[in-house]
Amino acid sequence: MRYTKFLLTLLLIAAQVSGAINASNTTPLSDNNRVIYELNVYDFTPKGTFAAAEQRLSELRNLGIDIIWLMPIFPRGIEGKIGDLGSPYAVRDFQAVNPAHGTLADFKSFVNTAHGLGMSVWLDWVPNHTSLDHPWTVSHPEYYYRVNNVIQHPNNYGDVYQLNYKGGSGLNDAMIEAMRYWVEEADVDGFRCDYVSSTFIGAAFWTTAIAALQDNTRNKRVEFLAEADFTSSDVQENHYETGFRYDYAWGFAEAIKSVGTGTSVTALTNAANAMINTLEQKYSGMSRMSFLTNHDDIGNNFSSNYMTKCGGNVAPLTVMYFTFCGMPLLYNGQEIGQTKILNYFNRNDIDWNNVNTKIANTIRVLVAMKHTLPALADGTAAERANARLIATGNSSVFAYEKSKGDNIVLVVLNLGTSAVDVTLSGVTAGDYTRLLDSQTIRSGHTTTSTTLSASPTIHLESKGYHVYSNRSDFNTCHLYVDNQTSWSTFDLYAWGDYEYFGKWPGVTSPPTVTMGGTTYKVYDYTVSKGENEMNMHLIFHNNVGEGKSGDKRQLLDLTKTGDYYITVRDNGVTVSSGSEQIDTNETENRESSNRKILRNGHLLIIHDGDVYNVLGSKLQ
Repeated sequence: MRYTKFLLTLLLIAAQVSGAINASNTTPLSDNNRVIYELNVYDFTPKGTFAAAEQRLSELRNLGIDIIWLMPIFPRGIEGKIGDLGSPYAVRDFQAVNPAHGTLADFKSFVNTAHGLGMSVWLDWVPNHTSLDHPWTVSHPEYYYRVNNVIQHPNNYGDVYQLNYKGGSGLNDAMIEAMRYWVEEADVDGFRCDYVSSTFIGAAFWTTAIAALQDNTRNKRVEFLAEADFTSSDVQENHYETGFRYDYAWGFAEAIKSVGTGTSVTALTNAANAMINTLEQKYSGMSRMSFLTNHDDIGNNFSSNYMTKCGGNVAPLTVMYFTFCGMPLLYNGQEIGQTKILNYFNRNDIDWNNVNTKIANTIRVLVAMKHTLPALADGTAAERANARLIATGNSSVFAYEKSKGDNIVLVVLNLGTSAVDVTLSGVTAGDYTRLLDSQTIRSGHTTTSTTLSASPTIHLESKGYHVYSNRSDFNTCHLYVDNQTSWSTFDLYAWGDYEYFGKWPGVTSPPTVTMGGTTYKVYDYTVSKGENEMNMHLIFHNNVGEGKSGDKRQLLDLTKTGDYYITVRDNGVTVSSGSEQIDTNETENRESSNRKILRNGHLLIIHDGDVYNVLGSKLQ
């Protein structure tokens, strides 16, 4: 069983590395603690198909990915094409899939599997232009921008034609209906919208389109990400109120990358201050997407990318963009530190065996922290965490605090080429856990408890980084569910102060574990001290739509941190906290290995005489 293998892996890690904790397969506290992944179907697997990518979705879920943004999956233009494949942004049919990736049925299967793993799927939408051989060029020439009745190319892109939403044609309705097709037919959850700043589209279209797509028979909220920095002069209209949930933090990304391989943190300081001011002044009702790289990060003539430009600063800059603001993006292969320059006009298979262990482990921990720490939440002004810069007195060291409620996260980065002992000024003093340490992360994730004064001295290696949190009381708890229903499918949706299991239909394919002769479906959720004494509403259902009479509902009072054991039958739900012991011989046979016990509602594991929780943390 997958869950059994997972537990055994944790045991081996815990036995080898004292203090190690699991940083895999975490889930976000809320939609403001999510991570998005940009996936090019051609490059993600050697086959370049939906079916092959579907087989690897569990790896993305294990990493902690919440949203999969698929680069354009539509048939690409042949006329005037660039490279062997043509551009994915030269769309030949907005309501078809690229046959090289598979069939519509294959795509639907990909989406269904992603949903079952708790991940959303967003399509990359290209509203500004079409390929030269799109059928609209013949059937609807009025959709295009023309001069002297000649259709024009945008920005001298020779492989596409410019659409014109302000021409009084039926283009607006046609494009909205094309987007609706994917929501209704394939159950997609959102759209990353290309070239939102185009003057030929306009803010009015987005206001109409985003509102219109919320009215769908799937009863889902459709989310939108704008490929534009709304603060840029290129965006000539006000888009803040159009309904986009996120825009690109382009200026922030370019500013921190401008450091290159240098040692000065001046650019980081300026970028951070600008971001703090921008969020306060302009982003009261929406959030931003932060990144270090994406498919446009290919240099002039495909000669470089963020890895070649930033060199040894890649890891500390990754820590910064993940923790300072916004919903962080990972791009195809970034999670293993792959160095290829991915030219999307041609095939560029990622070498998944060539792993930069330090970067891979760092990113995995960053995802887990983003998921579980309130101080790393993005969102609207009322939802997101605050940022405050910390004085370092060192031109190569940059530090800041993020805070929300009683959670404080301290980040310290050294861009210098030498190790340094730096004394910070103005830190919120208290007890902390060091969750990320560049000196130890290559060997795995370890944590260290420490007390920080208002002016602590911290040792950092060259190009090093530390991340601390004053909240070390986070626990991954579990709902162990015994399904005794006659249902054909069995899904769990839940809500409370935090959306533990995502949006409807919730978790559809959880791992299982057998204990005491009963096979349980296992639903993980992370709680902290501040989340106790809250309610979690559970809906066990047959995935036939919200509010159906067959749903089994249960209100769970989370009055303590612990595991819950739930039996669901056709006639109702019963719940008990973990008070019984699975293994009653704990005290007599501590030398036996891989034994599971229950103590105060928590599942514990005895291995070689030591006791570990399910995170792999050794208990004293």
